[in-house]
Amino acid sequence: MKRLLLVVLTSAWLTACSSVPEPPSVSDVDSAAVAAQQQQLKNLANWRLSGQMALFDLRADDRHGLYIDWYSSAEQLTMRFSHPLRGTLAKLEQANGVALLTDEDGKEYRATTAQELLWQYFRLDLPVNQISAIVTGRELPEMVQKQYQLQQYQQQQYALLSDFTMVAADQLWRAQLGQYELTDGIFLPYNINLTTDAWRLKLQVSQWRF
Repeated sequence: MKRLLLVVLTSAWLTACSSVPEPPSVSDVDSAAVAAQQQQLKNLANWRLSGQMALFDLRADDRHGLYIDWYSSAEQLTMRFSHPLRGTLAKLEQANGVALLTDEDGKEYRATTAQELLWQYFRLDLPVNQISAIVTGRELPEMVQKQYQLQQYQQQQYALLSDFTMVAADQLWRAQLGQYELTDGIFLPYNINLTTDAWRLKLQVSQWRF
């Protein structure tokens, strides 16, 4: 059961998708365009996404996929992992200094944070809070080698984060964000790739909701 839950929880980002041409990425952009996009995302206090996820175990040459419903706010994080035939496989919640994982058999696992819980029970060191920011395209201070896609909307230029590297949970993460679409006036990515030496995590978003 722990192996199944490890697969479920680490695959919180993917199913392989067909290649779609992306606008060119650039590193030398107007800081005002970066600030304009980041301010939009900063105002996005609560969001919810639905999508398909996949996990590639690069060392074992293995892959797993499923569906995710993901809610995030300043106070709460909820992820529900499911399979079209088996229904809900697991639910991960974090709020008020407590993280709770409930598996498909109703068994509960608890820790102070989601990251601590995943490490304690599954030896998976996944920076959950950082990834919750990354999936929207928000910048974090530890990001380096950043690149952007440029988009225009209502006479304002926006620089959309498309590539970066960062160290989190003692791992070097390489990321690509793409298929940005204007969603209720905000540019959001619909395809996210996160890679370390051991894992490749992907998320194909089907719907963003606010």
